[in-house]
Amino acid sequence: MSLSTETPIVTFNFASGPLRGTELSLYASRLLHHGVGYMESVPLAAVAAVRVSYERHEQRIGGGVALMLVALALYAASGPLRDFAATAAAEVAGGQSIGELLRGALRALEAFAALLPVAAFACFAGGAAMIVFGWIGTTTLVLMLPAAERAYPVRGQNRALLDFSELLAERVAKRAP
Repeated sequence: MSLSTETPIVTFNFASGPLRGTELSLYASRLLHHGVGYMESVPLAAVAAVRVSYERHEQRIGGGVALMLVALALYAASGPLRDFAATAAAEVAGGQSIGELLRGALRALEAFAALLPVAAFACFAGGAAMIVFGWIGTTTLVLMLPAAERAYPVRGQNRALLDFSELLAERVAKRAP
């Protein structure tokens, strides 16, 4: 078994996201993506183009706003629904079985209405998180190969990945015939 003693020109470590714990290493003639139990080597001659972009996720932001509106609707409906169920249950009188059944159903509706503020808070917190992560966005390095594309995403606007991709693009341009 022969281990390469070649020193990388530059490396980029993925500290978070789906590729956390892996590393991109740029060598004179290849790009190596490796981590624990994983390794992929791409010859620079096989790379047709390099693209890097930073994008905010508008769909996530829109979904977060929608979830926050649902939270407000749930919270607004909880009080009147709880009051209606409590008042109606108090008005149902008599020892008849149908009256007891109706009273039990109205008490269940009142209990459900009491849980709506908790559900509203969860929706609000989830919506806020979606908005924040959508606003943070993703920086993605994409290698265009003859038969495929390889994408390497990182959360946020990552200057180190932009610098890495500039060096990679320069190397790919030098390799072009």
